[in-house]
Amino acid sequence: MPTITWNQLCNYCHRPIIRGKPTILFAKDKPLLLGIAHSSCAATKYNIGHHQMNPLDHLSREQVAFLIQFYPMLYSLPGGFQPNIALRQCIADLLYDYPMSMANPMKCLSAFKEQNKEKARLYQGDLEMDYFRFLAKVQKTAKDNPVDVEFDFP
Repeated sequence: MPTITWNQLCNYCHRPIIRGKPTILFAKDKPLLLGIAHSSCAATKYNIGHHQMNPLDHLSREQVAFLIQFYPMLYSLPGGFQPNIALRQCIADLLYDYPMSMANPMKCLSAFKEQNKEKARLYQGDLEMDYFRFLAKVQKTAKDNPVDVEFDFP
């Protein structure tokens, strides 16, 4: 199983990543891991999904498979100024503390609802049910499509 760690070459500048917060790159339109880059190199690449690692962080192959499925599904939800953006924003909040946020996704949902009462109220469905339905769908798809790569930045 390949493990991506320090000294991996950046997808953009092709120099080794030796410090900082490496950024994992994902496709937004299909479930695909694109690579890894320095956070500064990836900062202006808006056409791809970014997951910034925090050093002393590890992502198992199951967690990587989840993220690979997560990004295209996230970007398929309504965004911008469209109605029902609350679901996309709420789900995107999971990424701030991933993978720890998955230990208690209800905490993330409750915090979102508390901080965005108006958006949550205007949501044209059951935000809680759609939130957990989305996570279950991503999890099932990730289990059905495992990957053989992990990230380890000790």
